[in-house]
Amino acid sequence: MKNWKSILLLALVFLAGLAVGVVGTRIAARRMMQQAIAHPERVQLFVERDLARKLQLDNDQQIKLHGILTETRGQLHELRQEYLPQATRTFRGADEKIAALLTPEQQTRYEKLKQESRPLWRMLQARP
Repeated sequence: MKNWKSILLLALVFLAGLAVGVVGTRIAARRMMQQAIAHPERVQLFVERDLARKLQLDNDQQIKLHGILTETRGQLHELRQEYLPQATRTFRGADEKIAALLTPEQQTRYEKLKQESRPLWRMLQARP
């Protein structure tokens, strides 16, 4: 009987640790993505340092790598500026279609979910 309780307790501790690990990883990953989006220069610095260390780049290679990654970051910024309005319109259209198919009670819950949720929904609500 004691052995059974010990095994059950051990299993519960294991499952609790697993749950905390999964939730913690999701929170950390979400935060890292938000930081990467908000500060792409930090991502570039991290990539530069990582590649320089792992590939054992000399100073000349590091300077060239910095130029390549800076140029690439600029190009990606231009792409985002070009396509963000179209993507925003597309997401807003989907948002409007979803809201139209919901009952008034569901619409209230949907609006609440958007308020509590991801930055994407906040962006969709910031209509010009």
